[in-house]
Amino acid sequence: MQKIIVTGGKGRFASVLSKIKSKKYKFIFKDKKSLDITNISSIKKNLNKIKPKFILHLAGLSRPLNQHKTNISKSINLNIIGT
Repeated sequence: MQKIIVTGGKGRFASVLSKIKSKKYKFIFKDKKSLDITNISSIKKNLNKIKPKFILHLAGLSRPLNQHKTNISKSINLNIIGT
């Protein structure tokens, strides 16, 4: 079974994906506490431990324009640099 790390594991898209059952793939859902996409050490730790075949990147702010206006650095870190 091939492992797939899914970033944004508690988000809207991941919640829909988590309902899909697969015999070929094992989805490993990671939230921001267990995999911080803005922290290279967190990324390396997860990749070295899990050794996934694929990464499905779903993390980010779902309404970046609203967040961008109130916290520009958070918006840039999550939606641009983290990606």
